[in-house]
Amino acid sequence: MAALVGTLVATLLPAAPALALPSGASWSASWSYYHPNAYQYAGTLPGVSLTGYATDYSGTSNTVGTIQDTANDGRCARVMLYANGVGYLVDQTICGNGRSLNYSTGSYSQGLLVIVYRMIEGTSTHDKGYYLYIPGSARDPELRTVGTGASWSYYTSTAFQYAVTRPGVTLVGYGSHQASDQRSSLSTVQKTATSVGCATARVTGGTATSSGTCTNGGSASFSRFDHTYNLEASACYQPVPGTQNCLALNIPEPW
Repeated sequence: MAALVGTLVATLLPAAPALALPSGASWSASWSYYHPNAYQYAGTLPGVSLTGYATDYSGTSNTVGTIQDTANDGRCARVMLYANGVGYLVDQTICGNGRSLNYSTGSYSQGLLVIVYRMIEGTSTHDKGYYLYIPGSARDPELRTVGTGASWSYYTSTAFQYAVTRPGVTLVGYGSHQASDQRSSLSTVQKTATSVGCATARVTGGTATSSGTCTNGGSASFSRFDHTYNLEASACYQPVPGTQNCLALNIPEPW
């Protein structure tokens, strides 16, 4: 699925950001399990708001949601949902400040790719957008643990925060745009499991930085100041003995 997500994103979103230092004001995305059989997801762009809810029974899901245009700016709000093995589940666009559209889908079982756009009204052109990928849980049932999820948001035009949580590990971090259009990341990974094992985390984006800990309740911090373009933050836990399981989050560079 990772290769398919990369192909779709390369087609639907710009290959590189603008040269000017971008503003992330009103950019955010998140998803999390609030029940062992259900998760929620959300996303915002300037003038765009998305909220959605999905059931998840042993990896088989369906979802409902709302896409809303929240500004009088000559722009429209658009959401596209894609599931491997099914194809596009939703493609909805709404124009007009305060107007919204509801959607619902059939079942899917191999994860959900959520694409959020801001469209130029009266055209098929988008001027802002990103994707959020929610992995399927059929082969990773621990994902259905309440609290599992990931999020990122800009709290100023150039500074952002992010978090990735799955059983055994939590990653939290902050970053900002640099004057050279590079991006920084300052992260902390914590082992939340009480069993024997190790928690690790990694942030990549042109350059990479990582760290980990095997101490119960332990944490480790790591940073880098020369990332470029989109970042990927991932958190992993490997029990001993056992298999390492990871959860990744794309943190887009605004444009």
